Amino acid sequence: MPHPPLFRYNEDRPHIVSEVCRRSYADILSETRKSDDDGLEYILNDAAFQEVERLQVEQGPEEEVRPISWWRDISRRIGEMSESEKRDILRDLTRTYADDIAGKFDPRVYKLATGALPLGLGMLFKAQDLRELPIGLMHLRKAYKHIRDLSERIVVEGHTDTLRHLARRGTLVVVPTHSSNMDSILMGWTLYQSGLPPVTYGAGKNLFTNPLTSFFMHNLGAYKVDRRIKHQLYKDLLKTYSQVLLERGYHSLFFPGGTRSRSNQVEQHLKLGLLGTSITAYTNNLLNHGKEKPLYICPVTINYNLVLEGESLIKDHLRREGGRRYFLENDEFNQISKVVRFALNTMQMSSTTVIRYGRPMDPFGNLVEKDGNSYDRRGRRVDPTSYVKGALTGDVCHDESRDRQYTRHTGERIGDAFLANTVLMPVHIVAFVLFEILQRKFPRWDVYKLLRLATGEVIPWHRVNRVLETTLEELHRREQAEEFCLSQFVHDHDASEILEEGISYLRTYHVPELVERLMNGVLLNKLDLLYYYGNRVRSYDIDLDAVFARAQ
Repeated sequence: MPHPPLFRYNEDRPHIVSEVCRRSYADILSETRKSDDDGLEYILNDAAFQEVERLQVEQGPEEEVRPISWWRDISRRIGEMSESEKRDILRDLTRTYADDIAGKFDPRVYKLATGALPLGLGMLFKAQDLRELPIGLMHLRKAYKHIRDLSERIVVEGHTDTLRHLARRGTLVVVPTHSSNMDSILMGWTLYQSGLPPVTYGAGKNLFTNPLTSFFMHNLGAYKVDRRIKHQLYKDLLKTYSQVLLERGYHSLFFPGGTRSRSNQVEQHLKLGLLGTSITAYTNNLLNHGKEKPLYICPVTINYNLVLEGESLIKDHLRREGGRRYFLENDEFNQISKVVRFALNTMQMSSTTVIRYGRPMDPFGNLVEKDGNSYDRRGRRVDPTSYVKGALTGDVCHDESRDRQYTRHTGERIGDAFLANTVLMPVHIVAFVLFEILQRKFPRWDVYKLLRLATGEVIPWHRVNRVLETTLEELHRREQAEEFCLSQFVHDHDASEILEEGISYLRTYHVPELVERLMNGVLLNKLDLLYYYGNRVRSYDIDLDAVFARAQ
């Protein structure tokens, strides 16, 4: 078996950086010629203005490409510079940014990481099993194999067999949902576990400040994305970098939601910038090589029972949506005590994560089968190259307006795939039912008033059980229509067992516990997190009037 493309990255890196610089520099100069309003002076001044404004209030641990003094100097002198000086600064910036963005890959580190990661995750998720294993040298091998086996705690489902075939034919573009900073770690493990090649992916520059994680990310193909930088020059460089990687056949991963889902709803409003690079790369390969080099978009859903950063994420969402009544707390992922508590609590559970690979598609949103052929929604085979040919000449060509439409369509298909492949678990369903019963108890209150005033309410057991039963009936019916997936636990257990499982999770990790069991019902403590976990079900248009009518 030949090595995956990423194994040659270090050798290719100087050429990639050089190509990114060349293209970015040429593209920017080309744009400046189209309009005086978008001249090079304006582009550099905009970058300097935004960076000065950012650096005046931000002094984080991340290493800055240029200090604030450098940007202030550019801002003061830009009006007096010659065109040659401006171009020199542009060339210097593109080179510096490209080199900062570009990652590395070390096969030795990859081997170490893929060997150590299952053991590390196993120690977290299965540590309680250690005391049940026999002690002694003769049993060490058995214990080692047991801890490394994560199949009971991290379930991988979906079209991995198809993706293995397609990875040998073309380039994979893996696009997962995004709920936690743990997502990249788990995706790396499941790709390896599923026999899929390693991918290059963008990671927040803040994640490189930790020496240990930085070492692995630096050497496993991750490239830096500084989400604090807002000016267009930097954003265009990121897209060009992604595009060059795809053209050179590097399997890639990016989160089309852009950032972690604050509400825990299934992402539907996707960022299309990086997705658009797949069409550009596909077209460039046709133009440069005269033949198709296939690209396959691979939607993936990451489904947690518990989310490490859930509390800070929902508070951020509510603050954004509801105004200044909510204040963002420190992110749990950056607090080691909460990471440890999360691990110690979740390792008692039967299954904490389901990662589901959806059906792959081509860059134009057509489904792709194992043989690499594309099929439209009616099941008719289509030729992807026809999408990038001019209507008049029939020749392959770039067309920005046309490609934007294709990208928007593919983004919608990815959103549909996210919905269809989301796995609803007991904690989502039970949290949804408890919050909706509470909402019906105070029908005139909006969510924000409910969160503020209804803490401490008790929902009677008979009411919870009946509404849960009718909700499950509706969810099973909707799953038959392939609108989403229900976890294996939901399939294998009745309503009372699902309620018990859901409540167990709601009482795990978060402090104080989200709910408490009383003789007469369920006491609701943390309504914001109850709302957060229930939002996974709220992503779908559930007919609540019908559900509650049947529950009477």
